[in-house]
Amino acid sequence: MPPTFPKIEPVSKKVRVVALVREAIISGKIQAGEQIVEAKLAQQFGVGQGLIREALIDLEHHGFVQRTPFSGTQVSRLTLDDARQIFDLRIELEPLAFFLAGQRAALQDLDSLQDLAERTRAASTAEDVFAFFEHHLSFRKKVWGLSGNRYLCQSLERIVVPLYALYLIRRTYNSDGIVQTMVECVEHQDQLLQAYRSADLDEVRRVARKFLVKMKGYLGSRL
Repeated sequence: MPPTFPKIEPVSKKVRVVALVREAIISGKIQAGEQIVEAKLAQQFGVGQGLIREALIDLEHHGFVQRTPFSGTQVSRLTLDDARQIFDLRIELEPLAFFLAGQRAALQDLDSLQDLAERTRAASTAEDVFAFFEHHLSFRKKVWGLSGNRYLCQSLERIVVPLYALYLIRRTYNSDGIVQTMVECVEHQDQLLQAYRSADLDEVRRVARKFLVKMKGYLGSRL
């Protein structure tokens, strides 16, 4: 039976809808692959359907749902085998994006990445998993954008973002493993920034690839 949601107050409606639907997905109240009907959600929340559509777009950007033209919106469904296949692609594509970004990144771009890295570090220290993955994903999206290759950027957006939702959905499977992953991600960002500031793009590519291979190896134990 589909979950029901309480009506909400006008303040920050979209933010609250996003948070409530995300929590329902993470907790399993809404199952992977389940269809999400905008009109039904709008009625349950007591808000307009347009606001629900905006909230679902936000959730799609964070990998929790998949919106398909003429088919509607479904909760993302990823298996560990799907995750392994995604990592196979990431290992080939993402180091290229990091390499290309280094050719175009200006000093202010590196400063922006440093700021995102510090936000990621703070969230890791606080063991705030939601904030951590939000900032870590923002760091990587920033690099993808700096690559200057929109096809590469779009490909990475499509295949990588759902992985972050999977980490959040399965965060209780191995909480200690997730915490260790957060620590290693922070160290990885530091290594990348050091290589960027040294203008050593071959090292950037090497660091990016080594990290992804290691993360793939953790599938099944930490995820």
